[in-house]
Amino acid sequence: MDLARKYAFGKMLIIGSKPPFKLKGVWLFCGKEIPPFVMEECYDMELFEWTKVDLSDEAHKERVNQMIEDQEPFEGE
Repeated sequence: MDLARKYAFGKMLIIGSKPPFKLKGVWLFCGKEIPPFVMEECYDMELFEWTKVDLSDEAHKERVNQMIEDQEPFEGE
């Protein structure tokens, strides 16, 4: 992910005390789309479900805020 650091800020959570763990995260990219070269170079990006944040949606804004502020529990976990 070193390639993406000029274009993105990300935070990932590993949830759980025993496997299988859950991964949840938020990535903020410059611009409105993920730069294509980031998708090409970071081979595991296609393994994740990507959802564009709608800043007019209060639920989306709250989820991003909770993730960045390290609120525990996150989404009840």
